[in-house]
Amino acid sequence: MWERVTEIVSRWAIGVVVIAVIAGTVQGTTAWLLGSSYAVALGVIAGLLDMIPNIGATIAGFILVPTLWAEEGLTAAIVMLVVILVYQQVENNILTPKIQGKAVQLSAFFIIVAVTLFGALLGVLGAITAVPIAATLQIFVQELTKARRADVAAAKAGLVAPADAT
Repeated sequence: MWERVTEIVSRWAIGVVVIAVIAGTVQGTTAWLLGSSYAVALGVIAGLLDMIPNIGATIAGFILVPTLWAEEGLTAAIVMLVVILVYQQVENNILTPKIQGKAVQLSAFFIIVAVTLFGALLGVLGAITAVPIAATLQIFVQELTKARRADVAAAKAGLVAPADAT
């Protein structure tokens, strides 16, 4: 069971890095297209901060938008703000549930519920650990119910009567 938990947590970490690279690329490319001479650095900052679930992109916005405002003007800052807000919604509601769901074999719905619930209960630390904790709980429940599921599958196949059928 420990091997399964380790594998799931490792896949979750890889998923976090993939999402962070996407965020850094989108925001860094936007900064470059807007003419920023700090586009690569801003992309790296956005990617690193994006590893914080739900609020990382917002924190990055507090760095990217004023930087672009100072360097390129108000129009560039507003464009960057719109890109950050749209990207954050796409990431939180589409990318993260899909990528993390495949990585840890949980449905997108449970990913959103876990991050929201653990984030509300435990703050940033809860949001960061929500997906691996939910996946670990799923593995424990699967292990605890393995015998019962095997009995039910055998009964459905007509091999033996269910253990509780009396």
